[in-house]
Amino acid sequence: MRTLLLAAMAGLSLLAAGCNRENQTDQTQRPRASTVVEPETRVDVVPQEEPAVARSQWRAASDAARRVSGNLRVSLEGVRGGPVIFAFANGITIRAQPYNVVPADSRSGVGGQSFAAVLAGDPRVNVYLYRVIDENVTRSAAQGGLCGEERTRYMAVSEFVDSSGRWVFKIAAFRGTEALPVVDPGLCNAYAYIAQ
Repeated sequence: MRTLLLAAMAGLSLLAAGCNRENQTDQTQRPRASTVVEPETRVDVVPQEEPAVARSQWRAASDAARRVSGNLRVSLEGVRGGPVIFAFANGITIRAQPYNVVPADSRSGVGGQSFAAVLAGDPRVNVYLYRVIDENVTRSAAQGGLCGEERTRYMAVSEFVDSSGRWVFKIAAFRGTEALPVVDPGLCNAYAYIAQ
């Protein structure tokens, strides 16, 4: 009888332990790994970034950039979304506020052309639109500002990787008084730079 009583008590403690295990998670067990069966496809077709985030030093690559502005240094004044400083080696400094991001293949208002056509850039990327807050032109800027003797009021900017694998920075400067895109925004010139 005593043996039976001990066996019954052992059975109850095993039953209680089994119930307890079901309600607790074993901290030593590893989580089950899931097998990846499909490739990652959420990758940009053309790598691009918001200007002044990763690269800041740019070498003038087009004739207009070499003649008018020289090399370029881009920096954020504060945090992302705040003013961006475009400091050109030939003595032009522009402080501009971003206000919109549009696809490069959208209409710019310049003779029915897209922003990609105006910038001679990639139509698959985005273009960042800026309102110029200040443009400081020193005497060393022999050609004047980005719009010559007129004040630069708006800019369209694109940063992307070209077909040869180089990071490229493109700027179109506008003298018009209305925010882009608008009919006849007063395109002054487009400038091209490559990463240093």
